[in-house]
Amino acid sequence: MDQVGGAKASTQPDTTHDIFCHLCPNVQAAAHCVDCRIYLCGSCEGHHTKFPLFKNHRVQTGTNMPSCLHQEHDNIVEDLRRCSDHPHEEIKFFCASHAAVYCRICNTKKHKGCQQEYIPELYKDYINSDDYKKVTANFHSADIATNTVLKEIENCIKKVDHLNCSQVEKLRMFKVLIIAYLDKREKELLREIKVIRDNDLAALKKLQSSANAIRSDLSKELANVKTHEQNSNDLFIATKRAQALLDKLISSLEDISSMTKYQEYELQSDPLVETLLKNKDGMAQIVTSPGNIKIFCHRFEMQF
Repeated sequence: MDQVGGAKASTQPDTTHDIFCHLCPNVQAAAHCVDCRIYLCGSCEGHHTKFPLFKNHRVQTGTNMPSCLHQEHDNIVEDLRRCSDHPHEEIKFFCASHAAVYCRICNTKKHKGCQQEYIPELYKDYINSDDYKKVTANFHSADIATNTVLKEIENCIKKVDHLNCSQVEKLRMFKVLIIAYLDKREKELLREIKVIRDNDLAALKKLQSSANAIRSDLSKELANVKTHEQNSNDLFIATKRAQALLDKLISSLEDISSMTKYQEYELQSDPLVETLLKNKDGMAQIVTSPGNIKIFCHRFEMQF
């Protein structure tokens, strides 16, 4: 078609007018969450950024939003509905006894004698149910628990560094008194201290990395659940699957908490200089003891 009045045709097509919020039907999107891979309207964006698990998510607005992720979202929904044991079958049933969602084949083979419920009729308004509210509350509790463990790890790291500084300084003081012997023994003790410090920091930072990974998994899984809030059938399935993962993450978090510790040590000097000079292992010894800070060793209290 000819251009009217000499107007220049735009070289950038408008790709945002038909993009809608994944959580609110027929509401135009105003933002896009990179981490959750969903579009959000203005209202949902405000709630999304206020939720503790999503506070560090990257949100794009305006022209920074990608053009379309509808196909990606449809694939997520389709995968969610597929039975784990029979991928060609769609999930339609829920067994409260086994806390499992499954297809018609599982219904006749594995849950024949169970008390079964038909998912499409089970929760038509599942987003407002106590069951869904408890699961989201459990994610929030798990996030708080993760932060507690991370603070515990950070505290231990500070203690390890403080011990290193204080004991090395104490070692330097011995050097003034026994300078001739100190040059040789100092190196040996410093190596031993460094080994302890390096081992402690390596173990603690590994736990720190694992705890951060758990927090990331919690965030992603809850975000995945929330993408199905407009479809009670899908939301129910996603929630039940998320609960199983949540239990595993909590168990891993408890393991991390039980392993969060460092090795306490202190330099003990020999008061007898003559004995020190004659003893190749004199001047001081590294005496270790656990310096574990236990502020989070109980079972996580969840709502079930």
